[in-house]
Amino acid sequence: MAVLDGIILPPRWRITSRLLAGWPIDNEHLLELWPHSRTQDGRLRWLYRLSRRNRTIFTATDISSPTGTILSTGALISSARAVLRFLTLCPGDTDTEYFDTYTRTQLAWRDRFAEELALYALEDVCGYCGGGHASPGCGTR
Repeated sequence: MAVLDGIILPPRWRITSRLLAGWPIDNEHLLELWPHSRTQDGRLRWLYRLSRRNRTIFTATDISSPTGTILSTGALISSARAVLRFLTLCPGDTDTEYFDTYTRTQLAWRDRFAEELALYALEDVCGYCGGGHASPGCGTR
């Protein structure tokens, strides 16, 4: 059982070489995240990095938890799902202008992997085992 800064990491997660909480989504993708700072209204702002085969696809600090969120295992899982939902948006999910700032690498990644990885961000179906729970905490695989 890995522990980082007093937080017990969910099953399958690990502490990465960057000393961040790392969720190995599948055999090729890793989502790393950790609270970066607090917003003026008290929300946790998350630093995240999504990589494929150790090559960074997305990295930013533009996702925040709800006001008053306390750093916990649950907050980590909830934030991981929120980040993954955000990163796996596809044309038709949002305005086309949303993708105007994407690089060619990000667009190619989106077109090839976003739809498949979006399954792991669902609230009521596990992308690993098909159970009725969130994927980031699945320990049955």
